[in-house]
Amino acid sequence: MTTLKQALHVINLYGDRIPVPVDEIVSHLGLGPTRVQLPDNISGAIKRNESSPAGYIIVVNSSHHPNRQRFTIAHELGHYIYHRDLLNLGVGDTLAYRAEGSDTPNERIGSLQETEANRFAANLLMPYSLISRIKTQEGITDPAQLAKRFGVSAAAMRIRMGLPID
Repeated sequence: MTTLKQALHVINLYGDRIPVPVDEIVSHLGLGPTRVQLPDNISGAIKRNESSPAGYIIVVNSSHHPNRQRFTIAHELGHYIYHRDLLNLGVGDTLAYRAEGSDTPNERIGSLQETEANRFAANLLMPYSLISRIKTQEGITDPAQLAKRFGVSAAAMRIRMGLPID
């Protein structure tokens, strides 16, 4: 199973590209991702998988927007990195990134862990250093244009920039 140090090394290998290639990161770590049709209220999950080199696999809802899928993959990677000791068989996440109501509930994963996974996803997909670089080098400051460059929703970028959501 991948150690935390190894996972962070892999993230650093890819972390300066725009958009951050989250699929490549989780693939490099042996976590998938696997895209499948899930109920619309389920964004994805990280599930125990003994045949995976990482011991887990990230599953994402193939019917969701590609930007949503990217955030979900990064969120589930956050669970793998921060909460591996709590995962057991895994955890599923609804549209609100809550384990309750998913097909893989996990009473060990609560709102604190979900918030940590969301922060990890935002930090991975929208690093302040890369946002600053685009603003400085290319003069792009509009949140919607930045969102397109980073492969995230405009709402996610506005939140990241500390702006109100339209």
